Parts: sequence; C-alpha cells; structure tokens
Amino acid sequence: MGWTGGSLRGRLVLAFVAVAVLAAVLIGVITLSLIRLLPERNLEQQLADQAQAVGDTVVGPRPGRQLCALARVLRRGETEVYLLDADATPRRLAGPCQAPNRRGPIAPAPDTDLAAALAQGRVVTGTDDGLAWAVVPAERPVLRAGGGVLLVHEVRRLGLSLLPVVAWRLLLATALAVAVAALAAWLLAGRLTAPLGRLVTAARRVGEGDLSTRVHVDGDGEVAEVATAFNDMAAGLERAQTEQRAFLASVGHELKTPLTTVQGYTEAMLDGTVDDPAEHRRSLLRVHAETIRLARLVQDLLDLARLGRGQFAVSTVDADVGAVLRAAAAAAAERAARRQVTVTTRLDDTLHAHVDPGRLRQVLDNLLDNAARSSPTGRQVLVAARPLDDGGVEAAIVDQGPGIAADDLPNAFDRGYLWSRYRGTREVGSGLGLAIVKALCDAMGVVIRAESGPGGGTAFRLTLPPPRTPQTNGRPRVGPPSELPTRPLR
Repeated sequence: MGWTGGSLRGRLVLAFVAVAVLAAVLIGVITLSLIRLLPERNLEQQLADQAQAVGDTVVGPRPGRQLCALARVLRRGETEVYLLDADATPRRLAGPCQAPNRRGPIAPAPDTDLAAALAQGRVVTGTDDGLAWAVVPAERPVLRAGGGVLLVHEVRRLGLSLLPVVAWRLLLATALAVAVAALAAWLLAGRLTAPLGRLVTAARRVGEGDLSTRVHVDGDGEVAEVATAFNDMAAGLERAQTEQRAFLASVGHELKTPLTTVQGYTEAMLDGTVDDPAEHRRSLLRVHAETIRLARLVQDLLDLARLGRGQFAVSTVDADVGAVLRAAAAAAAERAARRQVTVTTRLDDTLHAHVDPGRLRQVLDNLLDNAARSSPTGRQVLVAARPLDDGGVEAAIVDQGPGIAADDLPNAFDRGYLWSRYRGTREVGSGLGLAIVKALCDAMGVVIRAESGPGGGTAFRLTLPPPRTPQTNGRPRVGPPSELPTRPLR
C-alpha cells in the first residue's frame, strides 16, 4: 500500500498534516492576539517609568537640554515627547530637539482630557484609541512650557514591530510541526497498513482456492483481531471443504451401491439370465427395495438442502407428544421386526410439549431406524419418556448396538461424520439422518444429545420445551427417576 490520496496511508498522512497546520494556525492567531493585547497592558507601566525619568530631568539643572537629549532617546523606542502648556495644550519640541530626517511626530497626541490629568500634580498614564500616554507635571517651565511633558507611544507600532520577529518563528515552528506530523503519520500508517496488506494477499490466495493460507497475527489489538478472524474464517472454510468432499464421497458411494444393484438385476432380466418366475419376482423385489433406498437418500439430500437454506417450515404447537412417541414406536416396530429387533416403550401417560408434531415424528423415525440398524438380532430398542419439573418432556431412544466412541460423540450430528468413521466396521446409513435430526431439533427448540456407555449401546436424549398453556390434569408432572434409563441398555 503505497502513497496515494485514496489509500489509508495517504489519508492518515493528510489528516495528521491537516491537524498540525490547523494547530499552528490557531497558535498563530492566539499569538498575534497576545502581541496586540500585551503591549496595551505593559506599555502603561513602561511609560510610567519613562515619565519618572522625565520628571527627574525637568527638575535638574538645564532641563531643556537634558529633555531634548532624552526625547531623542525615547524616539528611538517609538515614544513621542510633547510639551504641555498651562492649559494642557500639547505642542512638539522645538526644532533642535527634533530628528533632522523626520517631519511629523512618531505618535499623535491623544484626544483626551489632558488638563484633568495635569491637574492631579503627579504622573498619570492611560490608553486611548491605540495610544498609550503619560503626563508628567512640571514644577517650573520647561522650554517655555509651563504645564508639563506628555509621552505618547502608538500601541499598533509596537505590535507591528514585534510581528516580523514572531512571524518567522511561527512559520518555522509550523514547518517543523508539519514535518514531524507527516513522519509520525507515515510510520504509524505503515504499522497499520502492513498487516492489512498481508491480509489482502492472503484473501486473494483464499479466493484462488488455497484454503490453507494463514496470516501472521501481529500489530495492534484491532488489527490482530482482524487477522485472527481471518485465520478462523480460513480454517472454517478449509474444514467445510474437507467435510463437503467427504460428504460428496459418502453420497456418491450411497448412490452407487443401489444403482449398481439395480443395473445388475435389470441386465440379468433383460438378457434372460433370470428366467424362473420366482427368481424373476425376487429380482423385482430387490430392485424395488433399492429404488426405495434411492428415493429415501434423495429425500434426505433435499431435506438437508432445505435446512441449510432455512426453508423448512416448522409450526410449533402444544402437542401430546406421548401419542407421537407411541405412533412412531409402533411404526418402527414393524420395520425392525424384519431384522428380528423389538421396539419397547416406557412412557408416562401424560406427556405434553411445545413442538411441531410432524417434525418430531420425522426426528423419531430417523433415530428409531438408526437404533434398529445398530442393534444386533434378538436385541431391543427402548423408547422412554417422562415429564420434567419445568413442564417439559425428556425422551430417550436407546439401542443395544456397539455404541459410539466417546471421542466421536461431540461430532455425532455432523454431516457424514459417523458414516466415514464406522462404514468399514458396521452397517451405516447415508450419513445424513443425524444432521437432519439436529437441524430439526434446533428449529423446534429441542435439545438433543448423544450418550454411549463403555459396554456398548447408544442413547439419544431429547429435552422438549414445555407447553405454552399449562396442562391441568391432576397428575404429578414428575415421574420417578427409574422410568427413564440413565444410561444405554446393556
């Protein structure tokens, strides 16, 4: 990120320089104001001191000559000297006392009541219309003036005389401040933009498909947070890509197996290899079973796609989940009978929760089919449920299969995880069912978790939310703990 007006680095430098220039302008304005105000406050005291010197001069010997010499000295400091008549009329000193190369006065006489000041009989100072003045009464006539001496200094002259001295120092300070601000902004912008540049490079590499790209986390807190967030995003994308590839591999395998079976049986029937009517019927039944399997796999894919897009309609109501559990168990018992697996129930009479009955049935069908498939011949699957203290329901589907390793339980509901983990050691489904179950439970507000004991068996526990309308049936809401298994069956 180089120097361009639209870059972050360029904008930071311009902002710092603008702030420095603005600060210098404000300091200059304040300084010039002080140059104007300070003389007005200090000049009266200066003129009072000068007036005291003039007073000492006019009472000494030969006051006229000494006054002329003092007047020439005061004019070098931009102070004009006037003589005051008895009526306080100011007049300039005589020709010999004037500067030979100057015609007019350095400062005009003030338009004020000098007679009143002269009448006080002491040194009187004041300011009027940009002029500072001091009146010195004379005890005896000085250069044929019987009133006194008037000193006048033009305040604006003093300010203008200081301006060149102050101005170039202000300009020098401004230039130095701008240079320091620009350097500091450049260094700070470099510190900020260097990590951002690395982020841009890494983001482009990720966009090109290299999801293993990571950036070094350094810099200030906010920049480090952005780098950490980028690394987390890249890791998530890489993990999602890995899962997607595994998922596609599992789906391809699941599709290939029934298609290969259908292809083999149909070719055998077409080329006349299967000519016995009974064998022909068995082949058709096999093809029919494989097409049902294909249809179920495609439906799982569609369900999963709808869940990913949030298109599943979930309509939760206060429902009798006991009836849903009994119906699901009865249907599963018929399917499990083909595997010589029994399905038993242990349900409280009154079970109500706030769920979508149709979606809950879909969840139970998936869990019961998985349980029947995992259970060995002659074993049983248990469906149990009991009410909870808060009015909800806890349900459990427990099998007597080989179980799930403890390290795999946190990932049990990840799409295709258990399929890829156990496909070579046991009969598995499509790898989509538990992902659909988890998504449906989340949509209904149902908490589901998987448990497995050291001796085998898996229990899927569901915590269903309580109904919105309290149930008044006179029965206790809490059943004894023994009604619901606390661990998978042995």
